[in-house]
Formats: sequence, C-alpha cells, structure tokens
Amino acid sequence: MSINPPRGKPFLLDGQIGFLLRGAYQRASENLSARIGAHDLTPPQFAVLARLRERGKMPQNELGRAVFMEPANIRDVVQRLKKRGLVRTENSPADKRLLFSALSPEGARLVEKIIPLDADSSSVTLAPLNARESALLRALLRRIAGAGSAPP
Repeated sequence: MSINPPRGKPFLLDGQIGFLLRGAYQRASENLSARIGAHDLTPPQFAVLARLRERGKMPQNELGRAVFMEPANIRDVVQRLKKRGLVRTENSPADKRLLFSALSPEGARLVEKIIPLDADSSSVTLAPLNARESALLRALLRRIAGAGSAPP
C-alpha cells in the first residue's frame, strides 16, 4: 500500500515530523553527551538520575515510562547505574516482583553537578531560536510527548 502526499505537494523527507524530531533529538543528545561524557554518563542515564531526583523512589516500570524508555532498556540502564553506585534498588515488601529504584547519595551528588551542564546543553541546542520560539517549542514538544504542563 502506498501513501500519496497531499495533492500538488511532493513528498520531502525534510518535511516529515519524525525525521525532523530525530534530527533535533540527535543534535540535543550530542550537545548533552559532549558535556556529560567526562562523568561517564549517557543522556538516557542522566534522564533516569534526573527523574529520580524529581520524584524520589519509584517503581522501575513507572520510571521507564517517566523517561520514555522501553522496559528492557530501563532495566539495563538502572543496572548500569546501580553497578556504579548511583542508584539503589529494592523489592516492594508487598509485591516481590515490583522493583523500586532510588538515587544513592553518590547519584544525588552527581546529578546536581550535571544539571547545570544540561541547562547549558539546552541553551546551545536552542540557540537558533529566540526566547518566545524556545518556550513555544518546549510547550509543543511537551504536548506531543504527553509530558504534561511542566515548567519550561
């Protein structure tokens, strides 16, 4: 089955939202990786640490959803962070199948060091936009991602 572009408009990859979002994500991820690489963290690992900082101890499956990560991937990320002593895990006393994740004291200290680097990375990524455009882009991306109405 072939999907035709709207009448009179040729298909251009540069006009496709998934392609543009992927390119924007790659640029943002590269900017962040360049800043946090010295701490031996990836952007997804930082996202896990930052979300745990915001919300505290939480079930691993919920944590995965909160950072837009597949269940198998969140498990691997948490295990890597746990091996480094940045995250601790514990089974729920009520349901042994439920695994909770939380920041360790070392993880809490590291995430505090990384937050300014993330802010700098975002500034570089958004540099082509003015303040109004930047705020609008963040608001629109939160809507598309279903991330609620968190502050900019």
